[in-house]
Amino acid sequence: MMPSGVSDLTRPIDLRRRRARRRRRIVIASIAALIVVLGAAVQLVGYSSAMSVRHVEVQIAEVQAAGAVLSTEQVLSTEQVRAAAMVPEGEGVPLIRVNLSAVARRVAALPPVDEVRVHRRWPDTVRITVTPRTPVLQLRNGRDYLWTDRAGVVFHTSRKLDPALPQAAADPGDRPLLADLATTVEAFTPALRRQTDHLTATGRDQIVVVLTGDRKIIWGGADQSEEKATVATAMLATRGSIYNVSAPDHPTVR
Repeated sequence: MMPSGVSDLTRPIDLRRRRARRRRRIVIASIAALIVVLGAAVQLVGYSSAMSVRHVEVQIAEVQAAGAVLSTEQVLSTEQVRAAAMVPEGEGVPLIRVNLSAVARRVAALPPVDEVRVHRRWPDTVRITVTPRTPVLQLRNGRDYLWTDRAGVVFHTSRKLDPALPQAAADPGDRPLLADLATTVEAFTPALRRQTDHLTATGRDQIVVVLTGDRKIIWGGADQSEEKATVATAMLATRGSIYNVSAPDHPTVR
């Protein structure tokens, strides 16, 4: 028998111990359940055909040239994009295991592609969004016309002349020269563009703008193109056949 005035502490201590053991069992059970759920989720997402690739969506942005909207099929088709992407559609491959970076690289290798984005749409779709290159000028190459973007990349061959695109005669393999020609035509004012027949260039500092009416503009290099375009447009009001804006601060006409 315990002395009077002394409390029995064993019962509260034992009760706390039982509560602590109960909490540990609950925590352990919760962790085990979470592991089971995560394992099932990994199995479902990473290995099961329930979330495999069943659809490939391709979106191609509109292409504009000189303010005119061109049909995307003129430049790039959805079939070309799908073929280049090589996404295992309908083959039971889990969506999570598709290498999106590799898909993007394959699509970006297509000459008409400027930008590409690839992402997953759960539970079963890969979406590919493509921005084609924008044509700035066209090169005559035999019976064909080669479309060139602002970076000087030749990315499309057409059998028909496109009236919306300025023509140029230059080496289609000289990308820096083609980029300079693109810089030149992008600087044209509307009035100058209307009077331009085509451009020629045998070198990067030898750009010539051939106008209608047996006239031409000695442009020189692509530097200061905006200033040259403004000066050339003003000079066209002066009668002459050869306008020289290669040094826009000191233009000449004869």
